[in-house]
Amino acid sequence: MTDRSSSLVWKVRAVKAYSEAHNHLLVGEVRAKDRVCVELNCRSFHFGRMANSVKDVRAGDLGVRIIPWTYIEIVNVLPGDFDYRKAELTIDREGNILLRDRHHDHACPIATRNEPRH
Repeated sequence: MTDRSSSLVWKVRAVKAYSEAHNHLLVGEVRAKDRVCVELNCRSFHFGRMANSVKDVRAGDLGVRIIPWTYIEIVNVLPGDFDYRKAELTIDREGNILLRDRHHDHACPIATRNEPRH
């Protein structure tokens, strides 16, 4: 990997290899990227079709993950100061599950009511 990226924070939805798999999101800082893959220092979030509360989302530990571009379904660019390390899962009035960085007043949707779940 060659391109070292500073202050890029992404939410990445990874493709599932089989139909019974859970939704798989990664939220974190881009450490490097090239034509083949992306290296993230990130947290992972897993949930099924019925994510109705924060308890329905499993949060993984902080770690470095390397994801091939072929496994990336979508990338959402988050504010560079989004503190994904300390952000907490919350739920809003509409029932959307968010990863909230209270220090910087940012929120990143994890599971929303209007987003199709696979």
